[in-house]
Amino acid sequence: MTLKIISGTFKGRILSAPKDIRPATANLRDAIFNIIGPSIEDSYFLDIFAGSGALGLEALSRGAKFSYFIDASKISIKFIYENIKKLKVELQTKVILHDAIKALKKIDVAFDYISIDPPFILFKQNLKYLSDIFSIIFQNNLLKKNGIIFLEEPTYSKRDEKIENFLIKDKRKYGSAFLFQYILEKNI
Repeated sequence: MTLKIISGTFKGRILSAPKDIRPATANLRDAIFNIIGPSIEDSYFLDIFAGSGALGLEALSRGAKFSYFIDASKISIKFIYENIKKLKVELQTKVILHDAIKALKKIDVAFDYISIDPPFILFKQNLKYLSDIFSIIFQNNLLKKNGIIFLEEPTYSKRDEKIENFLIKDKRKYGSAFLFQYILEKNI
């Protein structure tokens, strides 16, 4: 499977991706970065359930200072490293092969933007896992004061949209997915 960087320094560059992932569509990726706009400059971006790394690499292409990638799949991590090497952004990236919750507990950096794009099966099997991710982000101060968490979720999900310590800033539908924007409750 191949993906393209949509805009920025690496516009049009082709990324490789594992066959068994469901990457965020180009439309949804473009929407995220249109929402962020020019504030992506010099930001720190975290791509959880990174798959191919397309979101974090798109962030770098558009001017982010640094991107972190978390994925539990060795196959996905192999592709992320390959794509990082292809774009020559090794010094602007950190890749973590681990379960999201365990990886988040080891990070000591605050991010401007966090993307959470889990396999949609998670929304049928273990919604508590997603709540736990948000709890760790909050407890470990991983989101900067004016930061945004982007969560992609299938439209069929029955998850309670309210998350403790966070507010929904926006919710939009893109095909068969919703894109939520969460901000820290204490920002209001």
